Amino acid sequence: MPSREDRPMVDETRIEQLRQRLRDIDAEIAELRGSTDGLKGDGDGVEDAEEIAAGLTNVEEREAVLGILAQRRESLTEQLKQLSHDA
Repeated sequence: MPSREDRPMVDETRIEQLRQRLRDIDAEIAELRGSTDGLKGDGDGVEDAEEIAAGLTNVEEREAVLGILAQRRESLTEQLKQLSHDA
């Protein structure tokens, strides 16, 4: 197994890339959550059934994307833990 001195640059570069991807995903999650919360709370009581259905579909789609992003975030976190453990 290579010593830590043999691979520090590769590990540090990879760790920083993963951290940046985590920051990007966190920002995207925060943005989607904010816009999804706004869609849920927009009801002013004068919407017709078509508008309500479209709004619900939009919320469901965004929540599905949030689920995918959460899975990616978990995967990146595990990769970071593994690299930090190996380093």
